[in-house]
Amino acid sequence: MYSFSNLSFYKKRFFVINLFPLNYCLLEVSIIEQSRATKISLIFFSERQKKCCTMITELRTFLVAAQLESFAATAEKVGLTQSAVSAQIKRLEMEFGYPLFERTGRAVSLSKAGLVAVERALEIVALFERMRDIPRDNAISGTIKVGTISTAYTSLLAPAMAVFLKTYPDILFSISIDVSLVLLQKLEARELDMAIMVKPPFSLIPNMEWIPLVTQSYVLVMHDSIDGTDWKQILGQHAFIRYDSRSFGGSTISSFLALHKISLRDIAETEEIDLILDMVSRNIGVAIIPSCQEINRYSTIRCMDIPEFSKKREIGAMVFKNRQRASVDRFMAFLVSPPA
Repeated sequence: MYSFSNLSFYKKRFFVINLFPLNYCLLEVSIIEQSRATKISLIFFSERQKKCCTMITELRTFLVAAQLESFAATAEKVGLTQSAVSAQIKRLEMEFGYPLFERTGRAVSLSKAGLVAVERALEIVALFERMRDIPRDNAISGTIKVGTISTAYTSLLAPAMAVFLKTYPDILFSISIDVSLVLLQKLEARELDMAIMVKPPFSLIPNMEWIPLVTQSYVLVMHDSIDGTDWKQILGQHAFIRYDSRSFGGSTISSFLALHKISLRDIAETEEIDLILDMVSRNIGVAIIPSCQEINRYSTIRCMDIPEFSKKREIGAMVFKNRQRASVDRFMAFLVSPPA
């Protein structure tokens, strides 16, 4: 929790804030009118507060180590030596007065106290990150780190960004395009603020929230020179381009085909729907994919519903439940219900 009182001077504002674990300190916000920029400085009342501020870096290292349970892997992840990582963890343990990890040889695992410390460290780091969101002239600013699957970029992310940036021009988007599983891993590692992806076929991670956006049925796509209305017969007579079975959507398709015991002649497998459609448009093979806008770009592709395929692909946004940044919440609102 934090609170502040406002003391205004010429071109500067000073806030006396209570920011755990720093206790009371002075926050100096300088308004640079020419560039409309905001310089934020913390003026500490004690050496202990300086020590607490440098502890933020150590808490970040601790959170990575808690996830990876390996100081060597943590060192590689954060760009430090293993001894530096170990020293940071030791300093935290000396400061807190209890071990964060149980050590057996080179192996480490979170102690009982460490498990509790993870949740509190997440809160402290998140609160520190909120300092970036102090508004300039009551505007929303900062960076939003968004991960998305390739098909959702065109149909969901790009249109929402175009409208959002007209209202909030000071926002910077950092965009990663990848498959759903990788996006989920990046989100869990806090490398992303949110991910637009396919809903996982397993239980959600406890500290995350799923917000549905689009539901898609699965369809059979083929070159328009192929005749017939029996989807099973078409699959049996033509080469098959498989939507990657390692993806969330692809595994659903593979399970459906296995259930119906259809003999297939696979010639290619990929996660990229655009690549699948390009091959289908060249009459290289047929495929089962989620129904999406990209299909409409190809005049030589015929699309067929599969009545027996009742499962749908749900695309949505995965975000943290305890998100505390106004910019992420505002953008989520644009994604869920874009302004007219």
